[in-house]
Amino acid sequence: MSLKDLKKELYEKDFNEQLTQHGTSSYDPRLAQSQAPVAPGVDAWQAKKQGLPEFQKKAWKKGWLVVLAMVVVAAAFVGIYKYNQSAFSQNGVVIAISGPQEVDSGQEISYVINYQNNNRAALKGAVLHLRYPESFKPDNAGTSFQGEGITGSFLEIGDIAGKAGGKITFNGKAYSPKGNQIYLEAKLDYKPGNYNSQFTAQNNVGVYIKSSPIQIEVMAPQNIASGDLVDYLVTYKNIGDTDYNNIKVKIDYPDSFTFTRSNPQPSEGNNIFYVGRLSAGQEDRITVSGKLEGEQDNVKIIQAYIGESQDNQFAIHNEEKAETKIIVSPLAISQTVNGLMNYNANAGDKLRITINYKNQGIIGLRDVIITDQLDSPVLDYGSLEMEKGALDNNHKITWKAADIPGLRYLEPGQGGSVSYRINVKENIPVSNSNDKNFTIISASKIDSPDIPAIIEGNKIIAGNVLNIKLNSKLLLDVKGYYYDSQISNEGPVPPVIGQTTTYTIHWRVYSVSNDITDAKVEAVLPTGLTMTKKISPEDAHLTYNERNNSIIWEIGNMSAGTGIINSPKEVSFQVALTPAENQLSRSVNILEKSVFSAKDLFTSGQLSIEAGEKNTQLTEDRKLNGKYTVVNQ
Repeated sequence: MSLKDLKKELYEKDFNEQLTQHGTSSYDPRLAQSQAPVAPGVDAWQAKKQGLPEFQKKAWKKGWLVVLAMVVVAAAFVGIYKYNQSAFSQNGVVIAISGPQEVDSGQEISYVINYQNNNRAALKGAVLHLRYPESFKPDNAGTSFQGEGITGSFLEIGDIAGKAGGKITFNGKAYSPKGNQIYLEAKLDYKPGNYNSQFTAQNNVGVYIKSSPIQIEVMAPQNIASGDLVDYLVTYKNIGDTDYNNIKVKIDYPDSFTFTRSNPQPSEGNNIFYVGRLSAGQEDRITVSGKLEGEQDNVKIIQAYIGESQDNQFAIHNEEKAETKIIVSPLAISQTVNGLMNYNANAGDKLRITINYKNQGIIGLRDVIITDQLDSPVLDYGSLEMEKGALDNNHKITWKAADIPGLRYLEPGQGGSVSYRINVKENIPVSNSNDKNFTIISASKIDSPDIPAIIEGNKIIAGNVLNIKLNSKLLLDVKGYYYDSQISNEGPVPPVIGQTTTYTIHWRVYSVSNDITDAKVEAVLPTGLTMTKKISPEDAHLTYNERNNSIIWEIGNMSAGTGIINSPKEVSFQVALTPAENQLSRSVNILEKSVFSAKDLFTSGQLSIEAGEKNTQLTEDRKLNGKYTVVNQ
């Protein structure tokens, strides 16, 4: 109902009541009022009001009281709403991080996070989140922080009253090379007491790594001929006054680099070196050799990192890199082994190394010298044979013009070849777990005094490195027994026609110098024999197919030196023989040939070795005393 309608209703109601009380309906005060003269100085409304009877004045007063009450209530609601609105502002919640902004890599650092609620309204369920790079390692021990992956932590603060705040301290270490900048971020998630929405306040601080107490340096030749042998030197030192543990060096080699060897040997793959403890002032080095190839003017980059291994993460303290430029030489040289450029050798192999050379320049070259440096403990240097040239005590072979007259002056486009033969040892020297993954290195070079040195002390000559990987030597030992210490046998000996005699077969396998995988031994039983269910050890992965009499022993992985520096892998199983009449007075086969196969994890070669069949003539079982042939009892 509008204000106008309300006034009308109240006015007419009181007016009618007054007419009834006065007992008249002929007199109309409203008409009289409208016709009454207006006094000077009184407006029409006041004159109208003054001319109203008393009951009308009361009605007007009640109407204005109702209106006033409605206005007061509306104003109260507006005031309360505005008051509540002013109780919270997102800008009233602030967070700040204070602490050092320049640190040393690996230095223990402490930061304080201050948070403040400047609002009247309280904050509900506040949670503080920290974000940092992988190179920052927080120390949450003794705190209520909980991890959120490897780059975050959080702390539940709870409610924060109005006009209140607090501070939290957290510690950690930043691991990063000198000159790097890392960022730490603090974020406060909360809900205001008078809202259901989630709000966030955040801040961050940049931390500059001004130095690292662990130094690393990489040295590499500035220039090299494609295919030549390259030596890298990585040196590292703890220049600080604090000892470090779990130190690791990681090297990223250039593309087209073929790893040959290193000192010390890698701990993982060919580029991870575990140093362990690095005391204050301690320094050491790593040397890496290999073949580097590339197109002319290519720049090859090697990069080395040093840091700590923590929780399966590599926290880098420092890093360094070096560059080598590929330069073309007028002399070309290449090698083959047994006619191949890629060859994996086996123990006992006879190797024929052929070195091809050519002057691919535009001018003749005088007094050309060819050398080949051999390096491997698996080579039998006493077996080396060559028609010309000379071997020195450092296992370097040299050919000069005295051996090959054409080397006195090598015309443009002219070339030739030299060769020699050498054997791989039959018995590979393995005495500990480091004696593995052998490589035969043949590093040949050709030079002439007519090739100038581009940089003093860095003369570019042609070179070629032949890396011959040695396959692991597999060994398979097959033996059979009637009188066996692991599985008891039964039946007559010598075997009797029509009666069953059991024997125990032993398979022992060895891997001499490399780790292998997918290792297995396979054999078949002659028709007429069967395999019993007796196996030792009982959990061996040994399967028998009755339809084709095949037996397969799935071994899986074997480490280098198995059977040499530790025990061989072994399995035993029982077979049953019931001789027939046509086998009288004969030794009977109880197992056909056995084949031991595997994949070499170092050379990627497929390896296999065979052992001959076994029959009842088991000379290894001395208790049989010659009771080998079938008899008719």
